[in-house]
Amino acid sequence: MRETDRIELEPANRSNQRFHRGRLGQVLERFLDSHAQHKGADYSLVELDQLWREAARIDPAIGMKLFTLFTPQDWHVLAYLCLYSPDVASSMQYWARYAPLASDTDSVRLVNDENGFGLELGIDAPGELRRYLTEHYGAMYITLLQRGTGQEVCPVLAKFTHSRPSYYKQYAQSFGERIEFDCPANCFYFDSRSLGLPMLTRHNGMLELLTQELDRRIAVYRNFSGWAAKVAAGARRAMSRGEPPTLENLAETLHQTPRTLRRRLEEQGTTFRQLLDQVRAEVELHLELQGESRAEIADQLGYNDLTAYLHARNRWRVKV
Repeated sequence: MRETDRIELEPANRSNQRFHRGRLGQVLERFLDSHAQHKGADYSLVELDQLWREAARIDPAIGMKLFTLFTPQDWHVLAYLCLYSPDVASSMQYWARYAPLASDTDSVRLVNDENGFGLELGIDAPGELRRYLTEHYGAMYITLLQRGTGQEVCPVLAKFTHSRPSYYKQYAQSFGERIEFDCPANCFYFDSRSLGLPMLTRHNGMLELLTQELDRRIAVYRNFSGWAAKVAAGARRAMSRGEPPTLENLAETLHQTPRTLRRRLEEQGTTFRQLLDQVRAEVELHLELQGESRAEIADQLGYNDLTAYLHARNRWRVKV
């Protein structure tokens, strides 16, 4: 059962099969709905890679094209942060700095090696899904750079961990002419001219506002260590799958008994309830910045009951 804080009233009005995929899954569903053979279908697909596969049957290169279907309401806050940055180089720095808030399975870091200055993108996902997401994030970022600078910004070299797909000739449109496959890491390199291009959409006030809030959230995100960090990561993953995080489920995942896991957390000066409150507060802030409704947030956080969620948030908002 989902946690209700002993209050059982009005259920949150959202399907937990759909919402945990977030904006990316919703845009994929819209894409599928736009084609006659899928129109009106009730997608009960729980895993994001199944949606990608359905979309790829219609267009194998969907990974590079999906961002064109995103509306501003679908954008992650990091997309706006990119546009508000002073220039291309600083937008890369901000993406790498705040990437953990977008997904705990992806990583972004800056590199400076024999190929020049670049952005390395790590995706922790099975093969096909990793390729789709790499294409999507890469095309998304380059599209934002072009929109922000008003120029045809393109990597001077793009490296991918996956093998060359059948539609590889379409890569040049998004990733330039120099493309390599079967590489140790995904990485997009830019020349010094591109790195210095100013963003026409830069906005110092919005940049300061967003970075202050994101700095606070990243501090909360990193304020875990040892077993508390493992439990926090497990709770985030459970919520991303639309599953209620419970001590019993997380203990099983970590190969511990609930009693042992509870003791380990107490040794770190916390309890499962306190830690879960902190994680929920962090995820709640993320969802609020995405413009989600209270009912959607309640469902994502593991509450069947909207009133129970509103009651609980008063508790963790005092603490966090």
